[in-house]
Amino acid sequence: MPPDPQVAVILGDYSRRAYIRAALRSLATSTLPRDRYEIVVTKNYRDPELDRELEERGAVVLFDEEPRIGRWLRHAVNACRAPVVTFLDDDDEIEPERLARIVEVFARYPDLGLYRNRVSVIDREGRPIPFERWRPHERDEAFDRLGALYLPVPEKGRLLELATRTTHCTFNTSSIALRRDLLDGDLGDGFEATQLEDLYLFLTGVLASRAVFLDDRRLTRFRFYAGNVSRKVRWLGHAEFSYRDMAVIARRHGRPDFAEWLSHQSVHYGRMFRGSTIVERITENAPRREIAQRTGEYLRFLAQHPEERAMNLDTWAAGVYGLTYVGWPAVTARLAKARLTARGLA
Repeated sequence: MPPDPQVAVILGDYSRRAYIRAALRSLATSTLPRDRYEIVVTKNYRDPELDRELEERGAVVLFDEEPRIGRWLRHAVNACRAPVVTFLDDDDEIEPERLARIVEVFARYPDLGLYRNRVSVIDREGRPIPFERWRPHERDEAFDRLGALYLPVPEKGRLLELATRTTHCTFNTSSIALRRDLLDGDLGDGFEATQLEDLYLFLTGVLASRAVFLDDRRLTRFRFYAGNVSRKVRWLGHAEFSYRDMAVIARRHGRPDFAEWLSHQSVHYGRMFRGSTIVERITENAPRREIAQRTGEYLRFLAQHPEERAMNLDTWAAGVYGLTYVGWPAVTARLAKARLTARGLA
C-alpha cells in the first residue's frame, strides 16, 4: 500500500465479475508510479482467488452488500487516504496516462474540485468500436471545438448550459475525479441517497466552492454491451426520486437553475416510470382492476404536468394500452411486450 498516495482509484464491482480483471490490467499499465496511487476495490461478493490477486496488487478490498450505489461508493471513499479520488466501473478501462493526467491537472489548479475527461468506446471483448457507431453522448463532439475547459468559481454559472445543452459532461462515473473532502457533510449525505452516481458527482463539483476542469482528452474506455445499457422499469423509478432529491440539494446550495432542470427531469422520469409500469404489468397479465387504477393515476399525472403531454406515442401509449386491456387483455399484452422490448425495458 502506498504510504502517501496522491490519487485513489475506487474500483466497484456489483454482481458482475466478468470484466474486473480487464479493469485491473488497464490500471497496471498506468504511467503514474504505483507508489503515487492507491486502489480500493469494493464488491458485493467474495472470491478467494481474486481477493488474493487484489491483495498482491496492494489493493484495499472491501466486501459490501449495500444495494444503494451512492452509499456503497461513499463507504469506499471513506476508506481512501488520497486527497483526490477517481472511479473505475468494473466493466470500464482507463488509458495508461489517465491517472498521471489527473494528478497533473489538480497540481496545476490548486482550487480545483472536480475533473472530468471524455471516453472512447470498446465492445464486450475490449475491441474499439468504430467512431461512427458511437452514440452522441459518447462522441461528445462539442469538445472538439471547445478544447479543455477550466472553469474557476466565478465562471461556474456556465455549467448548466455546458452540461445540459452543449456537451454530455455528466456521463460516465469512470471519467470523474474529485477532491475527497467534497463528499463530506451535506453533499456526501446526499450522495448516499442517489442511484445516479455520475450525475451526482458532477453536481457535487458544480455546488462546491471549487473550480471545475472538463478535459477534451479521451482517457476512459467505456465498454458498450447489452448488460450495461438496458434500463429496467424500476430504474426509471430510481431516476425520478434521484433527480428530485438532487433538485432539493441544488436549491439548498444556491443553484436554482440546476434545481429547475433537475425537477423537470424528475417529472419526465416519473411519467416514464408510471407509463412503463402499466405496460410491464400488462405483459405480466395483472388484474384488470389494477391496470385500470394505474391508468387513472397515470392520466391524472399527465393532467398535473402539462409539460409532459406531448402528442406522441411515447406519452400516450400507456394510457391506450391500459384502456384497451380492459376489453382485450391477451392482444394488449402481446403489443405491450413488443413495446417494452423495443424500448430496451423488457
